[in-house]
Amino acid sequence: MRHMWLMAVMAPLLVACATKGPVSPVTACQKGVASACGEWGDELLRQGARSEADTAFGAACERGDLESCLAQGQLRMEDGDLAGAEPPLVRAYEADWEQGAEALADLREARGGAGDLEAAARLRREAPALDKPAFEFVFAYRVDVSNGVGPDIALNIQPMGLFERRLSFGAQTAFTHSGAGELNGFVGYQHFLSSWLVTYARFMMGAALHAAPGQGPNVGAEVGAKLCLGSIGHLNLAAGSSRVNPGYVSMGFGLDGILVLIIAAHAR
Repeated sequence: MRHMWLMAVMAPLLVACATKGPVSPVTACQKGVASACGEWGDELLRQGARSEADTAFGAACERGDLESCLAQGQLRMEDGDLAGAEPPLVRAYEADWEQGAEALADLREARGGAGDLEAAARLRREAPALDKPAFEFVFAYRVDVSNGVGPDIALNIQPMGLFERRLSFGAQTAFTHSGAGELNGFVGYQHFLSSWLVTYARFMMGAALHAAPGQGPNVGAEVGAKLCLGSIGHLNLAAGSSRVNPGYVSMGFGLDGILVLIIAAHAR
């Protein structure tokens, strides 16, 4: 009896599932699903229906699918429509997407004017830096050959306006278990080996905390590398030297400053 009751309940559900089946990309696109419009565009492109594919990619792009914006722009470039290719590629670039910047640079180079070539070079410089935070809080532990282990906290400011984040400046404070400490301002240069790997060097000047009067300012330098995590922040490995800490290595992580401020506000 229990088995018959279970079958009576489940049978309509099984029939409904079998009848419904998977939703096609066309149907999902018509219902407003951006990714489905992109899938439909890919399918149409494989069938050679380029005009219809352009329409499908455009619908997905308008709904925020950046890959479809890129696909539509590249499709139009292949067809020689450079003016029509610009709006979807600009949309991808303005979303701080590296591939969008690179594709827009290709478009500028295809135009070939002097201003276009300059814009293309700028876009290629910007591309790996686009999704990085404008300022970061960096939290690390420093191991000093003379003074031991201690925390190292820095505020790193790196807006796009400073040569596409190549230049940075900020403040750094460090303490060790032996009591030695320093508070520095710094200015640095960053080199983007790729969008995910950045090397840097910085010059520091500041004060040696708890130093005897007359000892002069604390000066030093640091070199390091960042494993970037997009707009979230980065992992950091560095080595440096200063008057307070003659030789040290540090390891830590940086977080987007906006994210840190939001976390701090909610923690109150």
